[in-house]
Amino acid sequence: MNILFEELFDVDLIGKATTKKPNLKNLNSNPTSNKELAVIGIDFQNDFLEEGNLAVADSYQDVRNFAKFIYENVDAIDDVFMSLDIHQPKQIFHPAWWVNNKGQYPEPFTVITYQDVLEGKWAPIFQEQESLEYLRGLEATGKKSLIIWGFHCLQGTFGAAIETQLSNLLFAYSLYKEKDVHYVTKGLNPISEMYGIIKPEYSKTDLTDKNLLSQLQNYKTIVIGGEAKSHCVLETIKQIVEEFEMINHKDYLIYVLEDCTSSITGFEEVTDDEYKKLASKYPIILTTIKELKF
Repeated sequence: MNILFEELFDVDLIGKATTKKPNLKNLNSNPTSNKELAVIGIDFQNDFLEEGNLAVADSYQDVRNFAKFIYENVDAIDDVFMSLDIHQPKQIFHPAWWVNNKGQYPEPFTVITYQDVLEGKWAPIFQEQESLEYLRGLEATGKKSLIIWGFHCLQGTFGAAIETQLSNLLFAYSLYKEKDVHYVTKGLNPISEMYGIIKPEYSKTDLTDKNLLSQLQNYKTIVIGGEAKSHCVLETIKQIVEEFEMINHKDYLIYVLEDCTSSITGFEEVTDDEYKKLASKYPIILTTIKELKF
């Protein structure tokens, strides 16, 4: 690009509600690339940043590094995918869905189990049978426990939008490469969590996004960063490699940009262990933007 990174991305405005777009009047273009490289940004939304409703520590630096990676490797990148976690207030992982025997809503980070409901500690306000089935299925498949999160990424709010400076960078990328960014929305199913971009945590029916999986098979290299490392990034990676294994797709390599992703506080150690296990089993390399150049 014939424009400085600092003209596209103002570090002093990270997380701020500004709609100012950079001056791209003389931006040249280079739509061609042949390295079969896709970049996936997971949930770089305002509510997951350091001033957001579900803040992730160090996320300002993560989003800056991710933007820098795209800028420095723009000629090699074939496509960019950005996931958007989008919710409504009444969903199974939000406080408004549950009440205890004192009529109180759960606090954020409360864990609710199937046994808790059977014992009357918590009761769903909506879709009682479906809620019980979800908890039972979630635990039977060995997934993460149901955690109550504070209201976040509500549809139509500032918190649900991509961080503004990264949005500027993506705007420039789209014009420079003469192609659209692929936005992948997830999380509107009221009766399920959806950390990964491929499918919900649990569902009685197969809700796997086979179209997205088919698209991702076109790339020999996939680079991933985003928030949070412990949840949506981790589950996205697990879903991709597990689904690729099921269809015997092996011609790919995933790079995880560790300086473009951070864990929710308290989940750091167990998350790092999970990444090491994944990297020992699948074609995954843990790296940084300084180490990875195309």
